[in-house]
Amino acid sequence: MTRGRTERATAAGTGAATAARPPSAGGLRWTYHAPAGRALSAAVGVAALATGARLGGRRSKLLWTTAVLPDIALLYGITAAPDFERLPPYAVRPYNVLHSPAIPATLLAFAAATRNRPPAVAGLGWLAHIAVDRAFGYGPRRPDGLRY
Repeated sequence: MTRGRTERATAAGTGAATAARPPSAGGLRWTYHAPAGRALSAAVGVAALATGARLGGRRSKLLWTTAVLPDIALLYGITAAPDFERLPPYAVRPYNVLHSPAIPATLLAFAAATRNRPPAVAGLGWLAHIAVDRAFGYGPRRPDGLRY
């Protein structure tokens, strides 16, 4: 880093400690690093799964498929993963996209607009997966494949 960049980063309060934080959309993100954030994520996950089961049925193939679907990115990169904690760089973007709350939010918005149950069940299953991951401390991956 050049001297000018370092000074600007320090002056702006964005030194090395904040550089390791996960990217956020407009400054909003789940604070899954804190116990309260993990508890909130767990509550969201349980509520989403319960609501999805109520709407689609406890044995809904759509609910359970979307509840595990985001981890397909892990399968995509597992054979080339250098160790258990790190994804290979080519699997990071698919992992982060599939674990983005924007996907279930889009499905839920579409379901609300069309009053259609299957997209709501899919969105709730997907949201449950992401929330439970956050409750266990799994968030977005850095470009090098490690967790933030």
